[in-house]
Amino acid sequence: MALKWLLMLLAVLGGFFTAAIVGALITAHASFWDLPAAGFCAAFAVVVVTYLAAPRYNLKSATLALCTGAVVAWFLLEPSFYPEYPARYQDVAYQPTHLPLIATCLGGILGLAVVMALQRWMISDSFAPLP
Repeated sequence: MALKWLLMLLAVLGGFFTAAIVGALITAHASFWDLPAAGFCAAFAVVVVTYLAAPRYNLKSATLALCTGAVVAWFLLEPSFYPEYPARYQDVAYQPTHLPLIATCLGGILGLAVVMALQRWMISDSFAPLP
């Protein structure tokens, strides 16, 4: 059983890095600030992959991943500052912001909502009468 949990941890770390890199690349290509999008994608992926890969207690594991990720995001993303943008946005450059932390937490919450809906759908579908 310990091997399954270890493999789940490796899957979650792989999903975290992959989602963060893809989210950052897409938003950087679109000329947006990549830190909030990378955090959103990474948090969403961590919660969903934890739910899908956990050998037991899937929803509890995903909730724990969300809570742990929020604490880790707080330490990694605070304080955050707006990046330097073209001349028309210079009034907000280097100002403190909570936007990356908020986006990261929203990604995790959305991921938890998705897995809760998935679990509800699976449970309701398993008790459906056979045709």
